[in-house]
Amino acid sequence: MRLEIDGIPVEVNRKQIKHMYLYVKPPKGEVTVSAPLRMPGREIERFVREKKSWIEKRRERYQTWEQAECPLDERDRAFLREEIGRLLPKWEERTGLHCSCWQIRDMKTRWGSCNTRTGKLWFALMLARQPEECVEYVVLHELAHLYEPSHNARFWAFLDLHMPEWREIRKKMRKNYENKRG
Repeated sequence: MRLEIDGIPVEVNRKQIKHMYLYVKPPKGEVTVSAPLRMPGREIERFVREKKSWIEKRRERYQTWEQAECPLDERDRAFLREEIGRLLPKWEERTGLHCSCWQIRDMKTRWGSCNTRTGKLWFALMLARQPEECVEYVVLHELAHLYEPSHNARFWAFLDLHMPEWREIRKKMRKNYENKRG
């Protein structure tokens, strides 16, 4: 379904999920919302309006760099810092888990990591060029390691409880990563 909200064309995909997710896709900045099956249209419109400044920031960024050619830089770091600063408290509140601190670093083979002894989370700079739902998944994934350090059944059950659509998101991230590597 396509909507136009405050002059922004929005593709709405209804799915069997609990929470709403917003994507601004490079390179042209198309806006897509994934929404729960029974969510009223007015809620979707309110959500997009609340995120309007974020959408505009993303679109501006996509105009300033060609994703395949422009290296990650301090603007990406600042943008990701803002995103994680907004998403991490939300997931800490939902899960009851809290990290001691977090940082961003340029990692080539991981999206994030967690030191379960110190409670410190690390996030890959390359997340700055992923859709918001992917950043949100990595935030929850790393936070979940404070609940269960290994990738065992208890860990995956925790993700299922808090973000049932995590498998779909992870597939997208892997596909995006493979496409960039050529």
